[in-house]
Amino acid sequence: MKKGKLSGKSLHVLYTGLVYKDVITGGDQLFLDIAPRLPKDLKIIIVAPQFTKKHWDKIDQPNFEYRFLKPNRFDNKGNPLLIFMSYVVRSFQVYKILKKDDVQTIYSSSDIAYADIWPAFIIAKAKGVKWLSRIYHVLLPPKTRQGSFLVNAVAFNLQRLSFWMMKKRSTTIFALNDKLYEEVLELGFPKEKLEILGAGIDYKKISSYKPRKKYPYDIVVLGRLTPVKGIFDAVKIWQKVHEEKPKARLAWIGGGSEAYQTKIKEQLDRKGLTKTFDLLGFIDKEEVYDILNSAKIFLCPDHENGWGLAVCEAMSCGLPVVSYDLDIFGAVYKKGFRSVKLYNTNAFAKQVIELLDKPALRKKIGQDAADQASQFDHQKVVKELVKYLN
Repeated sequence: MKKGKLSGKSLHVLYTGLVYKDVITGGDQLFLDIAPRLPKDLKIIIVAPQFTKKHWDKIDQPNFEYRFLKPNRFDNKGNPLLIFMSYVVRSFQVYKILKKDDVQTIYSSSDIAYADIWPAFIIAKAKGVKWLSRIYHVLLPPKTRQGSFLVNAVAFNLQRLSFWMMKKRSTTIFALNDKLYEEVLELGFPKEKLEILGAGIDYKKISSYKPRKKYPYDIVVLGRLTPVKGIFDAVKIWQKVHEEKPKARLAWIGGGSEAYQTKIKEQLDRKGLTKTFDLLGFIDKEEVYDILNSAKIFLCPDHENGWGLAVCEAMSCGLPVVSYDLDIFGAVYKKGFRSVKLYNTNAFAKQVIELLDKPALRKKIGQDAADQASQFDHQKVVKELVKYLN
């Protein structure tokens, strides 16, 4: 793109779907990573909750402006009803900002958080502006998801409502991968609005990272503490691995609600796994990379996933991945992993044990993983995104 081509252009980024101050989802992380790589002559206005300020502090660029939302009484609560209320409050806050600002193009970071979707839907019509929306994955039906049926049903229907709004008023809708593109086409998304925009990582930085410290973990998982990320499956898997490998240790990196943390700790205590299964919570990136470089295997017990940022980062560190047989394994990632049928924790554990027992096999799959991760890059994503800003 020629220098100056975007001069005078602006982009309002709705980064309002975060629930907890110490938990960031893959979709939000993806934009946080590409933001500093966007053209410097593009004026970028970030609309986000006040508690996300720490995520943006490292981006000190003159073309960035921030509209931080005032905290509301429902922020950082784990109760689903309170999360809903927090989003409703943010929706009104975001709407007021967009109504007041000179808006040219809106980018919504989430595919379900109505604090992103609802204001964009209204303003896109009121001001006739561009709205770029993203889809990361399609939620499974409530009966097939772990966790509260009521919560899952509400989330499922809210995502379908978000999908309807995108179809109605988005200028461009980005599906995260080819398989997802076909899936949402079947849901009635207009082909003329639908495009594929993948994701990337800073492969060079991660793969060349020099660990500061060696950690005692053989296995690592990176994700939110929630049923859909497979935390309760991981306990079952680890119980079986522990029986065969009592000295092995697992680290789960990522935070979540107090209710889930309490429930998981109770299960680990009941099964005698507290000394070998560590819940590390939210930690800084360098420590994450230290742990990934210390481990032997990365687990992805997710029940649904659109791209797998954590998977790609682990692969960049040369870690073989054991996962459920999700669409991304085979569609996005062609090698560097072993996968088993969804919810088959016995087969999952056997794959982990086999890789622990066979260093040569583990090394080979790890090399494949690193080669696979090298094919993804932030700059490719930025180049594609910029095309739709003109």
